Amino acid sequence: MATIAPSIRGLKPVAWLDCPGGGQVSVDGTIAYVAHMKAPHGTSIVDVSDPARPRTLATVEVPAHTHSHKVRAANGLMLVNREAQPAHQPPAGVGGGLVIYDVSTPARPREITFWKCGGAGVHRFTFDGRYAYISPEMDGYVGNIVMILDLHDPTRPKEVARRLSTSSTRGKLPDGCALSGRIFPRAQAEEGIRHAENGQDLAQRKLRTVG
Repeated sequence: MATIAPSIRGLKPVAWLDCPGGGQVSVDGTIAYVAHMKAPHGTSIVDVSDPARPRTLATVEVPAHTHSHKVRAANGLMLVNREAQPAHQPPAGVGGGLVIYDVSTPARPREITFWKCGGAGVHRFTFDGRYAYISPEMDGYVGNIVMILDLHDPTRPKEVARRLSTSSTRGKLPDGCALSGRIFPRAQAEEGIRHAENGQDLAQRKLRTVG
């Protein structure tokens, strides 16, 4: 087993899990979801009910020339991005988007649907168990935009809001988004952090910049 050198004060390593290079790690209950950086490795689903003995339950692979380096899970669903590589020059015929899995039985992930978008696909995103806050590329725009998908019916993701800015035509691109209550910051390349507020009724497509 490899030796882990502590690099942060106040934290003590309790275990080591050998796996392909990781991107984002998301934990829901006693299950950790590890997104990987390079194909064919997509996502590993790991039982961490005993933190000292993590155990890989299942793995999901991705097609060549793509990666799924981001993952979120809640309410029995696992969401992973699908992004063409290299993102700045997607290979012909390689598409991206957001892939939704049923992980009600973590050891047997089942793909529900692949929501496709333009360009290289979806970069960063977050998920609150109902709504996915994503940064996809869409035909007709420069780079990524901010969008909210309603996953009430995960077999049919429904767009309920999108946020455009002058960045969508100037090449200063939203790089991702996060969520805190009703406010979600989005990282904006060359412009720092901006905040948007989603209205009480997302079906009304209310999304406004607040800072």
